[in-house]
Amino acid sequence: MNIKDVTLGKIAVASLLFDSLTPYNTSLVNFRSATGDGMDLAIQEHRDALMNWLNDWGCRHLSKDQHQVASKSILDWYQTNCATFFSDKTPLWQLENQEIETVANAYGSLKDKAGARRVRGGNKREVHIGPTAASKILFAIRPKALMPWDEAMRVAFKCDGSPESYFKYLLTIRNLTLHIGNLCRNKGFQIDDLPKELGRSNSTVLALVNEYIWVTETRKVKLPSSGTLTQWASLG
Repeated sequence: MNIKDVTLGKIAVASLLFDSLTPYNTSLVNFRSATGDGMDLAIQEHRDALMNWLNDWGCRHLSKDQHQVASKSILDWYQTNCATFFSDKTPLWQLENQEIETVANAYGSLKDKAGARRVRGGNKREVHIGPTAASKILFAIRPKALMPWDEAMRVAFKCDGSPESYFKYLLTIRNLTLHIGNLCRNKGFQIDDLPKELGRSNSTVLALVNEYIWVTETRKVKLPSSGTLTQWASLG
């Protein structure tokens, strides 16, 4: 992805497509409603809501009959790592490299924890939480700063799912948000106001960026150019 190709118009179109192609935003709203502003994964009910949301967002390997396995792993991880995280008010574009590195290390620990235990052919097998679910859990914890990803996104950005590649991905997305911030200032508003400008006041900037990447990389949708958008708008 060429960062310079990203425009505010394309982000707006991608957000509309995302809503029409998936029920993901509805499930995210339900999750946020269940956990409120003070989400705390030390609370069982919040982890229950998280597990249901992860299933809604495609993490089906964390099956409902194994939720307690993943929930315990997440609790253990959260109690060890949550105190090392930056404030939940801090957006990605304000993070220092060291803060991102701390998160990447925590991501590496989380993805390798047990998400389910299964028996096949008489053999016991442990299924890890994995890179996709780990990134989504981090997005749940810090929605203004930490990006989720899926396998298609990792392939597109040449990431192998390791902590090092997650660090690299967050640096790339940070550069993208800085670019978006410049586009917003050129239009007379700050990047924090972008969700409101696009009629998505309940979303974060990172959610909109994730939707753009999901539409263009996971679904491989070719968005119209700025010239085409202008031409369409002139049709009235």
